[in-house]
Amino acid sequence: MDKIEWTAPEFTQYSKSQSWFNISALIAFGLVVWAALTKNILLIIIIVLGYFSVAAFGLKQPRKIHLAITSKGIMIDNLLYTYNNLKSFWIFYSPPEIKELSLRSKKMTMPFIKIPLGEQNPVEVRKILLKYLPEKKQEESIIDNLARSLRF
Repeated sequence: MDKIEWTAPEFTQYSKSQSWFNISALIAFGLVVWAALTKNILLIIIIVLGYFSVAAFGLKQPRKIHLAITSKGIMIDNLLYTYNNLKSFWIFYSPPEIKELSLRSKKMTMPFIKIPLGEQNPVEVRKILLKYLPEKKQEESIIDNLARSLRF
């Protein structure tokens, strides 16, 4: 079998209490006060826009995406990532929280592509990918760890 398909949420949804939003608003307010004291209007605008972006993303519900590994490449919904545009792969698997496939791309603008495994068996994913790509250990980024710690 050289093809597997599954659906998974596009990102992990963490429940956020009202205090999560209150604390982030308090931090944003403190930064706005500091920016006002330094008379940095542009920074105030960036902080306010950043806060509303974070709050909006915090409320966003993940949509289900269709994923497939085929002999041609990896499909994410209708977008095909061909193997000749990828360098390697690594599977981060520490259930129940971390279950994702990470692809290292040859493109400088998008070096890593993270794909949720959902309920898919990581052993089967690995077995198929080894036919097309080398497996190279990756480290989780600071941003990924920070986002998970902040339940984002």
